Amino acid sequence: MSKKMKKLLIVGLIFLFFFLLYQYFVKKDMTDFGVCYQGGKRIVRGEMLYQSSDGHLQYKYSPVSAVVFSILTLFPYEAAKLLWYFLELYLLFLCFSFSYDILPFKHRNKGLVLILSFLVLLKFFGREIELGQINIFMTFLLIMMVKSLLEKKDIHAGLLWGFSLFFKPYALVFFPYFLLKKRMKLVFSGIGTVVVGFVLPVFFYGFKQYTLVLKEWQRTLSLSTSSLLDYYDNGSLYSFFLKNIPADRGDWAWILSICMAFLIGFFLLWMMKSGKKKGVTKPEVLESSFLFILIPLFSPLAWQYNYLYSILAVVFLMNLIQKFPPVMKYVLIANFVCVGASLREVLGKGGFHFYTQHSLVVISFLIILFYLFYSRVKLSAESDFNDTDK
Repeated sequence: MSKKMKKLLIVGLIFLFFFLLYQYFVKKDMTDFGVCYQGGKRIVRGEMLYQSSDGHLQYKYSPVSAVVFSILTLFPYEAAKLLWYFLELYLLFLCFSFSYDILPFKHRNKGLVLILSFLVLLKFFGREIELGQINIFMTFLLIMMVKSLLEKKDIHAGLLWGFSLFFKPYALVFFPYFLLKKRMKLVFSGIGTVVVGFVLPVFFYGFKQYTLVLKEWQRTLSLSTSSLLDYYDNGSLYSFFLKNIPADRGDWAWILSICMAFLIGFFLLWMMKSGKKKGVTKPEVLESSFLFILIPLFSPLAWQYNYLYSILAVVFLMNLIQKFPPVMKYVLIANFVCVGASLREVLGKGGFHFYTQHSLVVISFLIILFYLFYSRVKLSAESDFNDTDK
């Protein structure tokens, strides 16, 4: 059998595996995709996007996102589900591949780094794909944004940054970073993309009705957010404090969150200052890895699977793991195991409930932030952390 035939056979078997996975496990759910698909249908018909009768499955994304989702409505619902499923898998593969490619140094084999990183985050991807969510899609946009940033293609990076804001405001965490980096072309490109994008729904509603849609969007977000801040699956930093301090000290959750925000911000600023030193290769990769983790940490409604945004950070550290002192290396490995193995099947029903109810995932990713910070210290101080290709 020729090499070409072997590759085709392997691709075919992989496709068959994921198709069967979809057919027997994923197809029956993809609830969140259904919400997106319905939003696309409604904007095409000029209907109100935000309807209280939808209950828990109410559309919460921006009106312009529904314009993007309307493209999926060109296909029947079941066909669109299958298309989105395979698109998400393909984008996930690209997220991992590009994350490794943009690393400033390559200390371990690409295949090994990606497989181990995938296993650490697998439970997050599984939940994401089961729901038919859009976070893998957004992660891909932002990793491509970082790639363009490294290539000095600021306008292109801005377009990707702005486009991601159509769906969720997560990428705003990069806004002060771009300002401090003085990447103004990127900022203006992103803002311009957002402005143009938010005009698009006018063509479906007209100005008067679109104003009503925007007001209803704001009302929907204000009504749904507060009730979910201490929801069991919320993995934000604020939710962590809210769940783990006495109920009569609830105000302390905000105080502690703000203090942590200042502390983490200080570490980021220090990393950025150190990254300007001569000899530090591609400092933006490490800094962006840090910022990706801040997305779920500081988002009020960060479900635990939102930590899939840490792809770049996990790949970065997995590639670097042999460079840490022995004790730190084993602590990092143990932390990765805790993240990947925190499953109901491993912890048991009671253990998993405790882990989730107390948002213990936050501790693991605070540890990962520390390792990223420590990596910048080592990158700045040790020559063997420089790009091996140079």
